[in-house]
Amino acid sequence: MTHDRAHLVRRLLDLSPLILLAVLLVVFAILDPRVISGQSLINIVSQATPIAVLALGAMIVLITAGIDLSTGVGVAFCAVLMASLKAAGVPLGLALLAGLVAMTAIGALNGAVIAYLKIPPFVTTLAAMVALQGATLAVASSGVLILREPVLQFIGVTRTLGLPNIIFLTALIVVGAAFLLRRTRFGLRTYALGSDAAASELAGIPIARHTVLVYTASGVFVFLCALVMVARVPIVTPNLGGTTLLLDAIAAAVLGGTSIFGGRGTVWGTIVGALIVSLLTTALRIFGTDPSSLELYKGAIIMVALLADSGMTLAKTRLARAA
Repeated sequence: MTHDRAHLVRRLLDLSPLILLAVLLVVFAILDPRVISGQSLINIVSQATPIAVLALGAMIVLITAGIDLSTGVGVAFCAVLMASLKAAGVPLGLALLAGLVAMTAIGALNGAVIAYLKIPPFVTTLAAMVALQGATLAVASSGVLILREPVLQFIGVTRTLGLPNIIFLTALIVVGAAFLLRRTRFGLRTYALGSDAAASELAGIPIARHTVLVYTASGVFVFLCALVMVARVPIVTPNLGGTTLLLDAIAAAVLGGTSIFGGRGTVWGTIVGALIVSLLTTALRIFGTDPSSLELYKGAIIMVALLADSGMTLAKTRLARAA
């Protein structure tokens, strides 16, 4: 294979999330124009915001070849905790701070167990997920909580230039995540750890400490996702987020080009992946798909994405050998 052809194939593989999104838009426009109407597109972007925020945290963990299964339930726990504190008379700022501290601590604890006790991420975060489910039910003793605050309504409901402000907040989070991964030592070490942990250790990177930082960052994105969700919908229940949101976030990250084998993932790709998940969900609902079947389709989407990820990894390996 010539150098130019190999470069072209590599570029197409890198742009595959964007190509997939464009293809889906064209297909859905043909099947039912309602899917891509102006208001529908705004709704798709708005509904993608919590998925995108949680997917960014999932992407950071996946880049290190890890996984955090506790994030979906963590969103519910964080939202219920903040709403419960607010209902008890705690000022909104302190309630939000408590949510941030709690999720940061939980993320750090997950990272410490994985890094220092050498317990696999899957087992560690699965145990954390179960524990958080119980904690969420314990905190939300009243069942349903209402978190109506002018500040949150301004963020989640009010529009600027015809777009919900939640989109602008998410854009700021995206810019922050991009800066974190591309312009800081944390980002460079994260990619290095996922690419080759042994070489990273020889290069002087503190593997254990950085693993703790990675899962701590995941906790921060859980808090940000909970903030986005309660800003959009003030009704907080123990069922907020959960497994559905976790699946959406992982699907978005993998569809966006993040490798489950570590070492690869981009912020822009993850955002495109979140838009794809939101577009598919919206389209299936417009087509009249049974709500109980949505999870089946999402599971199939994740499986296809994993197969595609394996294929892309193999293709890039062959290109590298041929170069």
